[in-house]
Amino acid sequence: MRLQRLRPNEWRIHVFSRGAVALFVGVLTWLGVLEMDPSTYGFLILGFLGYVVLVWRAARRAGAWLDWFSLAFDVMALMTVLQLSGRTASPLIVLVYLWLFAKLTMNVRQADAATVYMLAASGLLVLWLGTWGDERWGLFMSFQLLAVVIFVVISQTLLGERRRNERDPLTQVLHRGAGLERLVEKMKRNEPFDLAFIDLKGFKWINDTYGHAVGDEVLSGLAGRLLGCVRDQDLVIRYGGDEFLVVGPERKLKERLARLFSEPVSTSRGRIQAKGDIGVVTWEPDNEESLDALLARADAAMYRMKYTEPREDPHEARGGRPQRA
Repeated sequence: MRLQRLRPNEWRIHVFSRGAVALFVGVLTWLGVLEMDPSTYGFLILGFLGYVVLVWRAARRAGAWLDWFSLAFDVMALMTVLQLSGRTASPLIVLVYLWLFAKLTMNVRQADAATVYMLAASGLLVLWLGTWGDERWGLFMSFQLLAVVIFVVISQTLLGERRRNERDPLTQVLHRGAGLERLVEKMKRNEPFDLAFIDLKGFKWINDTYGHAVGDEVLSGLAGRLLGCVRDQDLVIRYGGDEFLVVGPERKLKERLARLFSEPVSTSRGRIQAKGDIGVVTWEPDNEESLDALLARADAAMYRMKYTEPREDPHEARGGRPQRA
């Protein structure tokens, strides 16, 4: 389960959005729409201002703790507002569902089933405790439980569709567009990482000798191995026809990829020994390096491997003879 770590500017937008909600609640209180004492609203605003000061000062250097603190603050704030504005009769119940979908949208790139269930549980907690004590609480929660279940179903459908749209149909890793977009986001979050540029050797020879269907099996088999080499939060991208990018843990990715080509790939025509060149570079937040410059550096590292490694058997250089299992 992961939450999207926000950058400083995004945190400030995050604060402004909550400020707009606080102002909206104040207007409804002033108009008499909400059954809330104005002095009580004033104390809530003081609490919100304390939260703003903390976020504004900590956002530049904060880690993931600030995301979880923000989640806890949102839950407490929504529960308090519901209790003070009419419980089950509060018109602000809609804010709970707006908040749920806003959190899902903000985390959509990293969201998984656990994230959806965590948000749903948070929403139910807000509704449960925020309306506790009302005489219609039981009936109200029955309908809210159904609404939260609908939220989970819709969210899972949206996430599944998004994942399918981001995947290369053949290899099931990220396609180039989605992968580079994720890579840019990772760079903006100032997280150090290693980037590997992988280029297969003799892939055209495999296609010409065994057919494109077998070539596709080789690509799929290697993509599966790459996915097994990295963590859930890392990236595997099909960059071109027989080229892959892998984003992984700093100073550790090269070791993880060391055995990528050590075993033949199983295909319908037997086991084929695939070969390739791997160039690994490290990206540090202080580099202020663009995406194009980073990719060029990784490409250059791969070419250094291609032209400095010892000569191989000609058959191995072209992809190798098939080996029967």
